[in-house]
Parts: sequence; structure tokens; C-alpha cells
Amino acid sequence: MGLTTTQGFKFKLVANDEILDLYKDEEILLSNNVTGLFDLGILPSDFTRQITLPGTKKNNHFFEFVYDISVEDPYTFSTNQKVPCYFDFDGVYLSSGYIQLNKVNVFQNKFIDSYEVSIFGGLSSFGRDLKRTFLTDLTSSLSQFNHTASYENISASWGGNLFSGSIVYPLAEYGQNIQYNPVANQFGIDDVNGALCVQDFKPAIRVKDVFDACFEEFGYTYTSSFFAESWWDNVYMICNNKLRYPVFESIDLETYGLFKTAAAVGTGTDIGLVVNTSTPISWYNILENPNGNLSSSLEYELDFPSRLRGELNLNFELTSTGTGSAGPQFTLIIQRNVGGTYNDLINIPLTNINTFMNDIQTYNGTQTRTQKFELLTQWNSVKDGIYTELPSGLYRFALKQVNGTGSSNYTITLDPDGTPKSFLSVKKVNQGGDGLVMDIPSNMPFGTSGIRLIDFITSIQKKFNLVIYPDKTKLNQFIIETFNTWYKKGNIKNFNKYINLNDKISVQPANNLAVSNLNFGDTLDGDYVSQQFSKGENREYGKTYFVDTQNFFSQGTFEVKTGVASSPIIYLSGTGVSGSVTNNQVGFQAFVGAVSQTGNPASGEGYVKHGTQTVASAIAFANPNTSDSDLDPLNGFNSGSVTAGDQLEFFATAAGTSQMTWEFKKILNGTTTILSDQNTGSLFTYTIPESDLQNSSIIYSVNVQAESI
Repeated sequence: MGLTTTQGFKFKLVANDEILDLYKDEEILLSNNVTGLFDLGILPSDFTRQITLPGTKKNNHFFEFVYDISVEDPYTFSTNQKVPCYFDFDGVYLSSGYIQLNKVNVFQNKFIDSYEVSIFGGLSSFGRDLKRTFLTDLTSSLSQFNHTASYENISASWGGNLFSGSIVYPLAEYGQNIQYNPVANQFGIDDVNGALCVQDFKPAIRVKDVFDACFEEFGYTYTSSFFAESWWDNVYMICNNKLRYPVFESIDLETYGLFKTAAAVGTGTDIGLVVNTSTPISWYNILENPNGNLSSSLEYELDFPSRLRGELNLNFELTSTGTGSAGPQFTLIIQRNVGGTYNDLINIPLTNINTFMNDIQTYNGTQTRTQKFELLTQWNSVKDGIYTELPSGLYRFALKQVNGTGSSNYTITLDPDGTPKSFLSVKKVNQGGDGLVMDIPSNMPFGTSGIRLIDFITSIQKKFNLVIYPDKTKLNQFIIETFNTWYKKGNIKNFNKYINLNDKISVQPANNLAVSNLNFGDTLDGDYVSQQFSKGENREYGKTYFVDTQNFFSQGTFEVKTGVASSPIIYLSGTGVSGSVTNNQVGFQAFVGAVSQTGNPASGEGYVKHGTQTVASAIAFANPNTSDSDLDPLNGFNSGSVTAGDQLEFFATAAGTSQMTWEFKKILNGTTTILSDQNTGSLFTYTIPESDLQNSSIIYSVNVQAESI
């Protein structure tokens, strides 16, 4: 809506409560931002104007007082001084802002002729501030929510007891590979080996607190019945600035303490492990070491007490040296440097590998066989069954193997035949974030290049169809309402006295402005889940489409898109689709071994299917006079959810001149029941009864042994 002052109508310019003199022919285009209010993507900027004021006695007094202008030297004044002012348009429109002096015009170098000034609307200034400031810059407003990262504060937030509920710590997946897995030794969050740490939790802050901070940061306020509604207390945004972990000033949790080092050709292969002897790991091929905690001599430095979590891949050959059925049991040892000498500090049994080797021993019967293995397992710094923190200091890693049962009738060689496949890694330093200051501004979302306050506010504005406009009576205050509330407050004004009937008048029917398609949605995120949903459903998640089928004159499409992203909810691995833990989580195992003691090769295969999906499978092939084994997935386990009545299919086969033995079994709370073996056929279907699911640990396994004949 544009109006020009005509027919004798005059406006008033009031600064510091003083009405300034104006030129009689001064005209100003008025705008009540009606179009701006409908354009939900733009914060209305009420005005920015340059006008000239006469050098009258009243104006001279004002500028001399406010801008310290000297009559003798009128060219010297403080140009950066902004003075509150407002326009009064005969009570029809009142707009507040600032006046700033740009130039003083002097007549014949004797007296001041006029003043050239700029007048900025209050909202215009606010909009400029929002465009150059990011969420991470809200230090003065959001630092009040800083706190110590600790178990006590995290758990207190769940009851609304951290800053009265303004900060809460949700359980969410940020790439840490969190999973619930009741299968024993599988490092799920239900087990101490896979327990969550303080650094796994990122804080979430109430959206309203952030919205308020955008105004408070620049000295503005707002009134709004909409934001006073109680449901806003439950609307949060996650302080997700970076990748897996929160941001702390003193440490980068994405890299600290992490490394991966592997065996190298020549120096790290064909190493014998002597029984009952700690053998330092000598795998000098350092593949990953982002923070430099691991030295070239494989000394590992820890700056604070912490538990460690990592992976160990063992590539070794078990060689039979005599009569007997003995087999190895492995231990990872963490040694601490004390006075220049490394002493064993923590012995970590490699339970998954050891269980697997026990199975091998069982299948081999009374005689140990020469075989090669490559086995991967996770490990934690556990001492005597207790999850143990390592003190700060220098460490190195070692391996030890002891006899499982029987006599010492075998040898163990790491990375035999010059084949370097073994590696050791630290994947997580668990106490990296404990006790540090959680700085909320530093952890605010950043995206790829920073999130500007203007984008945050306009996204909220679009999301809820809000109107934001300056208060006409209070400087630096705004009114925020839903569009419907704002529209219903309208009243009728007679503008006849402002219309110059001598000018050409054009009229455009309002219904010509209507659109036929109105689309509301958020910005499509680049994450995998959102992209897959968009491709599969041929639409963006969370987008709503409205089509006008009644108005003949409507045409075109109007898109309302916020700067935030909606994504389908994903649930943690091992939990139900509702997010609640299910007791129907089971493990699947497939093991196949192949041994040739003749001139013929041996091969075998086995799998477990759940419905039509293969959930565990393994294939082994042994060349003449060699052996091979396969355990798939890692450590012989996969996990999944089942229900009573689901069918499992077990299968075993051998190829060529191989003969085989097999067992299909279930292991409930450690108790093994043979479901089928070589006496009943190589294909077996099993219907899961309700009684199986009453157990806390459930494993379904196929075990195949192929041997050449």
C-alpha cells in the first residue's frame, strides 16, 4: 500500500521528543508493509529514507545539542551518532526508528542552510544485524546456559532440572554407531562394553530461548501471545555443531587419542607368539593418527584418565606340532610406562575370538589341526571384569596367548607367509568430554557455512505463518502474531483525504492475486535417510500440498519453504520401530571350516535365513594340504529382531570331493540345543516358538566342517 502526502496533509518528525521543522514541500512515501507481511520469507523493513531539514532556529538548537555542531565550525560533527525518532502521520501511521546526520549545508559560509539526514526504521536496523550474525555468535545471550558436561547434569536434564528445562540431553545417533544388542559380547549400549559416555550426548536447547536470544543480543524485545503458549516448552533444537561429539575448547573429540596401526611387510609379519609371554605389538604401519597420540615407536600417550575402546584384527596361523587337542586363548595387554619400564597394567581377554577358537577345538575333536585365521573383535579396557580407566601417561600394547586345554602341541604365528593383515585401533577415548565446560554458543548448529540469525528467524516465521512488525509506541520492540490473529485485528480507515483524484487510478481485483497451488515444506536435507525417502516416495518428507479447485481465477504456485530440515525418524539398531527396546532381539551365527590333508581341495558353505533374508552366511575353501575357515559377519554374529512364528532356514553344503558334518542349533542363555545335524538333512526349517523369546540371550547358529577325502 503506497500513499503520498497530498491535499495539505503533513507528517511530523519527532526526535528526542522534539518536533523538528520540515520543508513544506517535503513528501514521503508511506508503506505499511502489507505485501511484506504476506511474503513470509522477508522480515518487513519499514523504511530507510534520506530527507533534508531546513536550518531553522529549532533545528539548529537540536543538532547543536545532539551532534555537538559548532556555529563557527559546522563541518565537524559526530557522524556515527544515531538518535531515536519517529514519524507521526496524523495518527494514521506511527513508525519509530533512528535519525542520523549525514551532511550540513552552509549558505555563503555564513549560516547553516540545511541538514541532510538519513532516517532508518527500527526493523530495518534489526534486519541488518540479523544478516551479519550467526547462531554461534550469540555469546552474550546464550552463555547463561553453559554448564559442566557430566553424568549428573545429563541425567538431571531428563527431569527438567537443568536450567528449568531449557537444556535437555536427548538420546540420539550422531554417527557413533549406537546400537542395542542383548547378544552377549556384542558391545551394545545395554552392556558395559558398549555403554554410552558423557561425550555421546549433545545438549538440546529450547527453540524459544534461542529465538529470544536473537532479539536480546541487539537490545530488542517483542511481545507475542503465540510464543507464550505452553507447548513451546517442549520444542527443542539440538546443539549439533559438528560431527559425532560436542565441541569443547580444549579438545577435539573427533580425533583425540584415535589411531590405527597395521602390520607391515618384512618387519611385522611371521612373528611367533610364545605361550604365556607378553609380546609387544610391532605393527609399525601407522594408517591413522590424526592427533599424534601414537608415536613412531608405537608409544601411546594419554593426557587424562580415560577408558579406551577399539578394534583388533588378528591374522594368524595355528600350526599343529604334535599329538593333542590344545588351542590358544588370546589376551590384549595394555602396558604402562613406569620409570622407563613397561609393565602389564590391564589384561583384556579377547572373548569373541576365544569363543570361536573353542568352537574350532570342539570340531577338530582329539587332534589340533593346522589352520589359518583372520578374526576381528572389539575390545575395551576391562581389568578383572571391571571397566577400568587408564591413568594419564605413556602406554604400549602387547599380545599374549595361553593354552585353552590340553598339552602344548601347537605354535601361533602372526601374519604368516609375509601377509600383513593384522591391525590394532583405538576408536574412542571414553572420558574425553568428562568435566569440561559445555559452551552452548559454540555448539549451536553451524551447517556448512554458518546459520545466520535472519535465516533462523524467518524459518520460524514461515513454519508457523507469523507476522513480525515494529511496535508503534515502544522503540526497539516488536509484535509477533500469527497471520490470522494479525488479520483479525484490522480496522477500516478512510483514506480519501490522501488520494489525489487528479492522478490516474488503477484497480486490480484481489482474486487475481490468488494462487492455485500452495506448497508448505522445509528444506530437503542432504542426509542419507531424507534423500532415500525423497527418491522412494517422489516427494520431500514433511511437505504439504494444497490445490485450489474452487476459484476459477487462481493460477500459479506459491512455495513456502523454511530454512530448517525435516527428516524421517530413525530408530537405534536393535530397538523396536517405536524406539522402545524389544526383547525379540536375537543373534545369528554362521561358521564354516575346511581342511584338506590330501591332494584334493575341500570347501563348504552354510547360511541362516530369516524369512527370505540371509542374516548370516559363510564359505570356506582349502587348497590341497591346507585349511581355511570363515566366520561371517565379524566374530560370527549378526543381530536382528524376530517374533514368535517367524521361520528360520538353515542350510549346509560341501563341494567336490569334500565330505562334511554340520549342526543347526540354538543357544538360549548359554544352553545349546541341537535342532538338526548330518543325520537329519542339510536343509532345515525352524519356526521360532514364544518360549525361545523368553530368554535374554538368543543365538541361532549353523556350523559346517568340510574335509577332503
